[in-house]
Amino acid sequence: MEYLTVHDLVWINNTITGKVSDYDYFALEACMAAQYRYGNSQDITLQAAELLKKLLASAPFAEGNVRTALIAVLSYLNANGYATTQADDALAQAFRTAADGGSTALNTIQQISAPASAPLATTLALRKLITLECNTHANALQHLADGD
Repeated sequence: MEYLTVHDLVWINNTITGKVSDYDYFALEACMAAQYRYGNSQDITLQAAELLKKLLASAPFAEGNVRTALIAVLSYLNANGYATTQADDALAQAFRTAADGGSTALNTIQQISAPASAPLATTLALRKLITLECNTHANALQHLADGD
């Protein structure tokens, strides 16, 4: 299992906003912890949904919370054997709908991802994966920037 650290979440936010944003450390720590489950911590979709739910509900950053949630969740899913199934327009709409309360986090995760047909290369470092996600989904990030 791959997990994002608090530092990863801060780095994602800095990368997508282009600056260092203020953040609530305790809310951010709770977001990071949402990736884990007691006992059997192997339900990737449920754990990704918890990460998404926490990032959207607590909005730990001064700005860029929805975009941070997008990249964090996609990175978590892809690092753990799931592939993104939607184009950027649909991804942006799904995350905007979840942020507005029109869809549950779990429904959003199920809508945008599925088990990958082939796993990622084990040599791909998490920060490189995050950078890849930012570059791959630049259009979704742009769609979500307004009001985020």
